[in-house]
Amino acid sequence: MLSPAEIGRRAAAFRDTPPETLLAWVVRTFPRKTALTLSFGGGGIVLAHMLSRIDRSVPVLFLDTGFHFPETLAFKEAFARRYGLTVVDVRPLADPGPLYATDPDRCCHLRKVEPLERAIAPFDAWISGLRRDQSVTRRAIELLELHDLGGRPILKVFPLAHWSGADVQRYLRAHDVPRHPLLDRGYTSIGCWPCTRPTAPGEPERAGRWSGTGKTECGLHTFTTRR
Repeated sequence: MLSPAEIGRRAAAFRDTPPETLLAWVVRTFPRKTALTLSFGGGGIVLAHMLSRIDRSVPVLFLDTGFHFPETLAFKEAFARRYGLTVVDVRPLADPGPLYATDPDRCCHLRKVEPLERAIAPFDAWISGLRRDQSVTRRAIELLELHDLGGRPILKVFPLAHWSGADVQRYLRAHDVPRHPLLDRGYTSIGCWPCTRPTAPGEPERAGRWSGTGKTECGLHTFTTRR
């Protein structure tokens, strides 16, 4: 694993380069030890499209919570076939039932956090489509971050950290990349159907997630700690 100082230098060097350049470097630096996590509902499909042109063997981890919209599952299958992605479905060890109605944090932990923590354990580099403009909880993310995962280092990679939602849409149009069909029905951030609603004009991108509960994140990026 690279030192924190080297990671800082690399992040600064990649700041003014296209995300593809960063992705290619990560795949070269951590061959067979890199994974992309993808919900197929947002801007992460930009990274999936880029990876399909760099190395299609990079695993794409998809959290199959059991509560995805049918449109999400259909889109995932069609997108993976079109671009030859190596998709790995990650599922909970057991069905915890409809906890979303009584304890959404626990529901997310059992259906998303714990399964991903198991799935990401073999990898040294974890690529994600998080962007700074998505929410206040993401405004400080960097292109490259060294994290601790169960006592060992893991490099978290956010190639789109400095992109805007408009940047994502421009890329998709420029490369004729399909997008999730629910985006055209008012959904600006798509998760599990019980906890996702369309957003109103002017609302933040993730306002439709866990609406009215005070919950803003599922916890996928909280089981590692930044070094």
